[in-house]
Amino acid sequence: MCLGVRVKKIMDFTADFTAIDFETASRRHDSACQLGLVTVRQGQIVDRVCWLIRPRPLYFHRANIQIHGITPEQVGDEPEFGELWPEISAKIGDDCLVAHNAAFDLRVLIGTLRSHQHPIPELQFTCTRAIARRTWPHLRRYGLKPLSNWLGIRFRHHDALEDAVACAKILLAAGIDREATSLPDLERRLRLRTGKAGSWGMRTPSGSSRPRSRSGNTRSRSTQNRSRSTQTTGLPFLLPDQLTEATERVEPAARVEDGPATEAMASDQIDLQRLMIRAEFIRPLAGIQVVLAGKLRILSPEQARDLADRSGAVCKEQVDDETDFLVVGEPTQSEARDEADTSPATRVISEKEFLRLIHSPNLVR
Repeated sequence: MCLGVRVKKIMDFTADFTAIDFETASRRHDSACQLGLVTVRQGQIVDRVCWLIRPRPLYFHRANIQIHGITPEQVGDEPEFGELWPEISAKIGDDCLVAHNAAFDLRVLIGTLRSHQHPIPELQFTCTRAIARRTWPHLRRYGLKPLSNWLGIRFRHHDALEDAVACAKILLAAGIDREATSLPDLERRLRLRTGKAGSWGMRTPSGSSRPRSRSGNTRSRSTQNRSRSTQTTGLPFLLPDQLTEATERVEPAARVEDGPATEAMASDQIDLQRLMIRAEFIRPLAGIQVVLAGKLRILSPEQARDLADRSGAVCKEQVDDETDFLVVGEPTQSEARDEADTSPATRVISEKEFLRLIHSPNLVR
């Protein structure tokens, strides 16, 4: 029989915003050489556009080229920012701008507009680094790359469009995690005030400081944050990377061999929060039919059903000819196989193997 009561799927973060990312030719704030722009409507990415920009003057510092790979030759025939601004401005409209380390990107935008003698509009913006710090306080690193790796977002770093897409996905992940309905609602939940910019200057996003221990000790604060994460997920903290990826496809009635992966999962500790968010984005079990049987040890009935649902699986009550996986808890696998015998195509897997499939989608088919 299938476990648990169906849990409401959190998919109502209907945010509207524009994510941006600049690459620069040098340390000058007016040296934009690439801009990526991603439009999000009702919580979905609906448009992405990227421009190569010829900076004025046409000078590139060697260190910047090493970071993003853009050279003077690549942009020599491209338009300057002043020529592109009407098109860029129309794309942005009245949207709240979202960037990672947003103060940098807003300084580049304002500096380049001033350099090209364009009026600076009144802008609202927020920062995914600040949002991530408040959403996942137990993490140690909040750079774009570490955050994206933690969330399972694959992208090519220091390409302006790819960075803007990753930034948008981080914000969407935070909204889903905090069960917000809109970007203003997310900021309210995180006690974060929207940043503003204009011809008068810039006020960066701000809010109440993160919780501190009474002693002010950094280690105590880290411990408090990690405890908060444990309370949120209902399980101790362990990254899914420690659930070592299986190297072979799971066959019917297969058994996980003892080894590092088994030992890593023996403690029944997973970062369920990360796994849930990853499942929302990647949908690794889309179209797969799953039956959950017996009493699972790691997940609660509600968590197992919710995780399958977020992964795109169809969770059914009984095994039939169309069932892809029978996820087995207690009673024993031999008893569960009796249920699966009516459908030879059904693969009997353990709860741990079910978690590996979500973490490693290439193992599904």
